Amino acid sequence: MLRSRTLLALACSSALLLSVAYAPMAKAFGVGVQPSTVEMTIKPGDQQRQIVTVGNVHKTKTISLTMGLADWTLDKDGKLILDAPGDTRRSAAEWVRFSPAAVTLKPETSQDITVEISAPYKIGEKGDHRFALLATTMLPELDERGEVSGVWNRYQLASLFYLTLTPSKSLPKVTSVALNAAQPGTVTMQIKNEGDAHARLQGTAFLKDKEGEIVSETPLNAVVLDGGTRTYNVTMSDMTTVEAGNYTIDFDLSNTFVPQNKFRAADVPVDTLDYVAN
Repeated sequence: MLRSRTLLALACSSALLLSVAYAPMAKAFGVGVQPSTVEMTIKPGDQQRQIVTVGNVHKTKTISLTMGLADWTLDKDGKLILDAPGDTRRSAAEWVRFSPAAVTLKPETSQDITVEISAPYKIGEKGDHRFALLATTMLPELDERGEVSGVWNRYQLASLFYLTLTPSKSLPKVTSVALNAAQPGTVTMQIKNEGDAHARLQGTAFLKDKEGEIVSETPLNAVVLDGGTRTYNVTMSDMTTVEAGNYTIDFDLSNTFVPQNKFRAADVPVDTLDYVAN
């Protein structure tokens, strides 16, 4: 029996800030890819190279993986959707070659995958062009006794690439923000991006008492693709333990991917909310 499970890391850090550990994927099945997100600016005719490292953190298990390409996008809730390479409007999959095509990793080892990107001299649209480098493996499922059950699962990891053809613009706007009546302690933002490049939003939500003192802080991280919309739910920290009274929720939110501003961060206004704790 074959089951398919896709475990794909969407890192919110910049492509140039590479994590050293493979912890997110190690918890899943012992393999990780770094970087999980790559952001590059390109020009027609450019040639770029990126190293993606695949690591096996198992202490005893050897794992074999095959590499491949896919197109990708995000749904309105920020979940990853994979498509066949070349199927989407701004796919960059045809610009990409990689080597090696398969790796076998002994316990606690890693291997580099070289990704070569050759942009064509004529590109019809500016803005973001995307592809994903996939690493796929088949692993047996264990039963309650820790023995192989006969069921094999397919696992996939992805390194997600954004190739941004400049000049381009990232234009996110929070169109509404409200307390989520169905999920106490949760704030729901509706965000749209009218630009042709993605927006990478980072910041903090502050719960403040009537004197303006900060009671709790909650980090904010969201990606909104070019021309896209996003429903972003934020579960506020410590909301169930605050004392009864009147509070406000203030937001400090910035777009950290702003090609039209020489990539300097730009503020993204968000309305203040009133919150009553009973």
